[in-house]
Amino acid sequence: MTGEKSMKKIGFVNFDMSVRGGAQQVLYNMALALRKEYEITIISFIQENEACAYELPEDIHYNVILPYKARIREVITKAGKPFRSFIKKKELDIVFYIGAYAGLCGGIHGRRLKIPRIFCDHGALLNQWNEVPARTMRTVGSRFSDKTVVLTKQSEEAYYDKFHYKKGRVITIYNWIDERIQKAAAPYDPNSSKILTAGRFSQEKGMDLLVDTAAALAKKTKDFIWEVYGDGDMFEEITQRIEREGLENNIHMMGLTDHMESCYQGHSMYVLTSYREGLPLVLIEAKANALPLVSFDIVSGPREIIRDGEDGKLIPPYDTEKMAEVICELLKKPEERLRLSNNSQSNLESFSKETILSEWKELIEQFVNPSR
Repeated sequence: MTGEKSMKKIGFVNFDMSVRGGAQQVLYNMALALRKEYEITIISFIQENEACAYELPEDIHYNVILPYKARIREVITKAGKPFRSFIKKKELDIVFYIGAYAGLCGGIHGRRLKIPRIFCDHGALLNQWNEVPARTMRTVGSRFSDKTVVLTKQSEEAYYDKFHYKKGRVITIYNWIDERIQKAAAPYDPNSSKILTAGRFSQEKGMDLLVDTAAALAKKTKDFIWEVYGDGDMFEEITQRIEREGLENNIHMMGLTDHMESCYQGHSMYVLTSYREGLPLVLIEAKANALPLVSFDIVSGPREIIRDGEDGKLIPPYDTEKMAEVICELLKKPEERLRLSNNSQSNLESFSKETILSEWKELIEQFVNPSR
């Protein structure tokens, strides 16, 4: 129709959208948020399970390149032509590679595409710099893209330091707080002695360090309950360690929940014991619920959310004795926890959906409507 402006077409690429994970959730959230202004297509390189793990509205297109479980080597050797053909057929204006695996495969297969390509690193470059496969994925994803989007200022600085890019080649865009979390937030309870942690039971999440911290804390006080939500490969191993340490009365394994938004209420603080993170959403969600935050000051993430001594405490990495000492002090001082809680909201705007969505739109428009 004359004068009618067609919507620009955006492609979001992930390695496997049939599984749930942090990168997949971010992709899904972005697709839902942008679909009113852009035509959205989600591309999955493989599909380990029967279907996409997320319920997609009809106006979001979905396509799988290799519709079965495949190793990354097979994706590299077989997915190139169908990937490029699909993107050309859909006449996409820009593609985003979400996550390191998508960055590697998209970087290799998308080099000949004549459209802007953006690599979104959902982790942190320095976390796995000494691990060759992880370093290679991020190197290829970033080098063969027009711009790299990272989750923290620390990661942005690392990309510039390692790859010597010109300024502007790498930018930081935070993840936003789920609106359900903010809607469900309740007033802080300074009388609670319950501690909260949630996350995957995998090596990088440091659930073993959580048990070590709890064991050290139990030597100082028995008057605490530590609720831990999540599941994963190490669940049974961690459960057995808790039993060996005699901590069953203190650490409560809560399992998985589809309603995490209601689980923050009634806790004294949120504790993060991870070995590494990108930008830990759980800390942002806990902050939205006005919980004091305690975390190891690891390479990337916590320092950009927690203002040490103002709304939480940063602990030297992996020092479980120090973490237990700080937790014990906070449990004994409800007035200090209340002070930290009262300060928790003052920098939440940086993680609001409105703020972050405007940053994504600005980036998109920079490439698809450069004259604007």
